[in-house]
Amino acid sequence: MTRLISILTLVFGIGLASSAAGDRAKPRLMLTESAPGTMSSLQYCLLVFPDRSFHAERATRKSGKDRERNAYEGQLSESDWSSLIAILDAKDFREMNVPRAAAPLILENSHPYTISVAREKSYQNIEFLTDESMKPYEHQVKPLLRWWKSVRESHMATSKVSPDPSCAPDRDNTLFSF
Repeated sequence: MTRLISILTLVFGIGLASSAAGDRAKPRLMLTESAPGTMSSLQYCLLVFPDRSFHAERATRKSGKDRERNAYEGQLSESDWSSLIAILDAKDFREMNVPRAAAPLILENSHPYTISVAREKSYQNIEFLTDESMKPYEHQVKPLLRWWKSVRESHMATSKVSPDPSCAPDRDNTLFSF
């Protein structure tokens, strides 16, 4: 019952956020990663829209609070866009079905990734809580993660835009639905 309430709250929240965003298109891809460290953790988020525009965020967090958060916006190059679409539309990626696991109370070696890809009538939602949980799907997921790392390291200029609610670090369920 608690999970159902959480899911309904999430869907309602996304609906409100998308209404507040006006005519902004639904993302084609949402990718988040949290990389815990000993003194602080890094949180990355990328939203890519069908018009090749993107919104990215990088945050340094300590004790559950942002110490620093930078937002970036821009347009993917034709080659970055083509590479991304080839990865997302590859048959083995498209057909990947990762069962959603409930997070245990204590999680060792946490390194969560959340991937949501817009498909024809819904989102393909993929979630990994640890690097170990990703291993069975490494062949399908690694090209996307390599692409993402390449885009992140492309020295994007910091933007004055506000953080996107979809990238909020305290959300437990960053999966999308229609």
